[in-house]
Amino acid sequence: MKKFVFYLTLASSISCFSKVLVYFNHGTFGLLNSQSYLETYITVSGNSVKYLKKSDFYQASVFVSWKILKGNEVVQKLSYNLFSPKISDTISNPSFIDNQRFLLANGEYTLQFEIYDRSIPEQKTSYSEQITIQYVREKKINTSSIQILDSYTKTTHPTNISKCGFDLVPYNINYFPKGTNGLKFYLESYNADTLLGTNSKFIYFYFIENSETLSKINNLVGFNKQKAEKINPLLGQFNITSLPTGNYNLVIELRDSLNTVQSQKKWFFQRQGSVEEIPENNFTNSLDAFFNSFQSTDTLKQFIECLWPISKTVERTWQQTQIESANSKVMQNYLIDYWKSKAGDSLNAFNLWKDYYKEVNVSKAMFKCGKQKGYYTDRGRVYLQYGKPEQRNQVASSADTYPYEIWQYYRIFDRATGRFFTNKKFVFVNFAIADDCYDLIYSDVIGEMNDPNWKYRLVKRTQQRKNVDDNDPTKNFGNNFDDNFLNPK
Repeated sequence: MKKFVFYLTLASSISCFSKVLVYFNHGTFGLLNSQSYLETYITVSGNSVKYLKKSDFYQASVFVSWKILKGNEVVQKLSYNLFSPKISDTISNPSFIDNQRFLLANGEYTLQFEIYDRSIPEQKTSYSEQITIQYVREKKINTSSIQILDSYTKTTHPTNISKCGFDLVPYNINYFPKGTNGLKFYLESYNADTLLGTNSKFIYFYFIENSETLSKINNLVGFNKQKAEKINPLLGQFNITSLPTGNYNLVIELRDSLNTVQSQKKWFFQRQGSVEEIPENNFTNSLDAFFNSFQSTDTLKQFIECLWPISKTVERTWQQTQIESANSKVMQNYLIDYWKSKAGDSLNAFNLWKDYYKEVNVSKAMFKCGKQKGYYTDRGRVYLQYGKPEQRNQVASSADTYPYEIWQYYRIFDRATGRFFTNKKFVFVNFAIADDCYDLIYSDVIGEMNDPNWKYRLVKRTQQRKNVDDNDPTKNFGNNFDDNFLNPK
């Protein structure tokens, strides 16, 4: 789906307007009869058109004209007047939208578009673009364009914005400013019943990645389980409140029961974020004043919960007691005493807490599992207890294995027990595949999970151990888990 904005200067916001400011998108979708259609989306900026006085309301109108050519032949054309909402005054002029659908066969086309304010017909905006329609029923899984949404509601009376029982209001720019924290989207896949078998199980796996490094933003991951049909719709959303400023891709994959990616679509967008890594108090840099400024037991509970990865067993028991008390003063005093004890006489207790909480926020962002906070997951706990690994080998897709990670530490300090180790490793596996939750299945650190059968657990979906003394499964082509373990990259 392409995004275009016709940026044209406004001469005056009161009496004189230049060309209409239009946000324009288009996408392609399929139908049950193997035909496909082009869908167009227009958002007209309310401040770029004249709202004229009618009888007892104000209203703007624009003239829209479409032509679709194949070679020099016009195969589709449409012209109409598009009216804005009716408003009682012109203090704030609302924008308004329009959707159109054009049934088209496979082929190459030229899309031509023209729009003007009917009160200023000489100021016309026009645009032309080459488009391709390609829909093959029998040979592969096809996917529609990704449609980004401003909102959606259940359909009561079908219109041009209705699909699969929902009215989909388009969001026609690929920029999310501060305060716009919902990324909603829609997509359809076709032929899954032919390629996978009718009613075969598959998942939509969707996530947000950095567009430059292609690294996945681990707390922005979702999945949707479905059964293969002629058309499989996906309606999803992300809360991007915590997404920092940057360039990103929304990625949607269709994965079969063996976790093989059968199709993938990406949509680029930009985000302007405003996220603080640590809750700061504007008037203090004192540990006592900081914690005493929080009266909410829910907030204080989270401050105590996140200490679990760096605490001894007896400390964890005591922390649970503080949480169960639900007494803000008791919880405040515990937090103050805990960090003063950690700091001793040589360290600044408040700085020690702030540095640790920054790492907690990293764990929450990178290692969240469903609704489970990052510091309660295996990867988050290891990250906070032992620090950032020197080597982190992530294998999202490999022949016959579940997704897995291998972490290596050259020198490791256990924050919970105060012990030092050298050259230690951790192996995490995502058995569920779809939800980005990784379990620790092996480590050579004393006190951690140490399962000599971890390699078989890694390939359990394709191989079964025949001998209880056999800990080395057959390595098929593409399986490099031995090398990845011995030489993490």
